[in-house]
Amino acid sequence: MDRLEELRKAIAENTVPGGSAFGRAAAEMILLTVQRDGDDTTELRELTDWLVATKPSMTSVRTVARLALDAAAAGNGARVISEMKGFIRDSEAAIESVALHADAHIGSGARVLFHSFSGSLIQLLTRAAERTPHLTLLFTESRPYRESRRIVAALSDYPLDFEGYSDAAVAVAASAADLAVVGVDALFADGSFANKTGTLPLALACDHVGIPLYAVTEVSKLYAGDPADVAMEQRPAEEMEDGWELAVSKRVTMRNQFFEITPASLVTAYWTDIGVLRPTEISGVTDRGTRVR
Repeated sequence: MDRLEELRKAIAENTVPGGSAFGRAAAEMILLTVQRDGDDTTELRELTDWLVATKPSMTSVRTVARLALDAAAAGNGARVISEMKGFIRDSEAAIESVALHADAHIGSGARVLFHSFSGSLIQLLTRAAERTPHLTLLFTESRPYRESRRIVAALSDYPLDFEGYSDAAVAVAASAADLAVVGVDALFADGSFANKTGTLPLALACDHVGIPLYAVTEVSKLYAGDPADVAMEQRPAEEMEDGWELAVSKRVTMRNQFFEITPASLVTAYWTDIGVLRPTEISGVTDRGTRVR
């Protein structure tokens, strides 16, 4: 399998590690396609359509698709390649910048609750694990994939304490934590964001018990339009059936919605690559990381 097919398979099967990585994977697919096809934009347009349709909730993918099509319209294949390389480089640097917020917000002895997996989140928690003594990480499973376990596995060699909770016990987990951090798959100008299902119940639980909820993201995930434009991805029902005969036989319909939106009112602040932003400040930022004057 060549690299292009490998990336297509990973995106289609949802095995790319997080929203930031989805954006970089999309950029690499576009880069490889243009390197193969030159200035012919037919395949580029088909690819960008496929990327957005396959990952409708990932606004980093939308950003990449827009950048590529704008570059193709304004120049040639070389310009598209340059834009994609720049996006990948900037995304990698942005994740490192986001991680710096761990130093100011996660102190010695902190009990930090997280849900699911994202590249920005694992970078931040890794930095915290390296620099913060007596740290405890609490996590909810994030079914059906249980992505939270991937972060635990990545950090298991650090001298941390881990506490795992079922998704249904999110309020119990929040009551045992000092703060919660989550990744972001889509950031909206109204200060809301989309992330893996289970994030909204986590946010409500944090609000109920009175602990802060921080969302960790690159501003390249910002979508300036109506949040309703961004569909919340539905994954195959088979991922939830788990061999249950009534579900396998379709006597029971399983709804496997993979993302949901958390409103701005439940977000304490965003930890971004351009600084800490309150939800009300998101509308004044562009997806290229500049502030609107």
